[in-house]
Amino acid sequence: MIKGLLFDKDGTIIDFFSIWPVIAREVIPKFIKQIEIYDDGTIEKEMLESMGLHEDKVNPKGAFAYKSYGEIAEDICSVLTDHDVFIELYSIYVQIKDLFNNTMKNTTPVYKTFTDMPDLLRGLKKEGYFIGLTTADVQESAERCLNELHIIEFFDYIGADDGTRKPKPNGEMIDEFKAITGLKSEEIAVVGDTFNDMLFGKQNGCSSIGVLSGVSEKEDFDDMADYIIESVADIQKALDKFNAE
Repeated sequence: MIKGLLFDKDGTIIDFFSIWPVIAREVIPKFIKQIEIYDDGTIEKEMLESMGLHEDKVNPKGAFAYKSYGEIAEDICSVLTDHDVFIELYSIYVQIKDLFNNTMKNTTPVYKTFTDMPDLLRGLKKEGYFIGLTTADVQESAERCLNELHIIEFFDYIGADDGTRKPKPNGEMIDEFKAITGLKSEEIAVVGDTFNDMLFGKQNGCSSIGVLSGVSEKEDFDDMADYIIESVADIQKALDKFNAE
């Protein structure tokens, strides 16, 4: 029986497309200017493509769909190296993380959701479910989002990039959630919009629920999802199926 839910954030709780591609296209030119290199547009384009951003499309298995800032920094470092620009990886990570955070703060994003999240989470808590968040976003940004949506009170656990925590699909965040709730892996379902989210659940002994509200189509989950729903608005349908088995 499922007793705990670990939600991804972008594409699952909030609309990924309304915020992140726009922010990325602001951040990358700022980063290139900050490191003071000449670019005729080629490096910017290659950096965005390394993140999985191709014009108006997002690669569901690309870096930006699921990777942490540290992992995205590795891809950017590779692009720079290809152009004979050598910058320490940690320096790139710090600059990219800070640029994303500062740009988010200065733009005051409107977080679009797929349903009435306070009502949904309140109902799940009344049914006795433990609720957690696992995201590649940094801790400050993740908490800001949940506060803006007035739903942070419903979360028993918030797992985000704090500089030391291992990113999905590593099982560290699942272990932390289990330690807080006392649940077993088989009592937890991961809810997310990418193949990486499904892998995160399955390889760590949990169930996986894919949502089609983010970057992925059904085929992108590669049969790793136990159930696929349109959005978190339909989460009860998946839970009813799980708990009827």
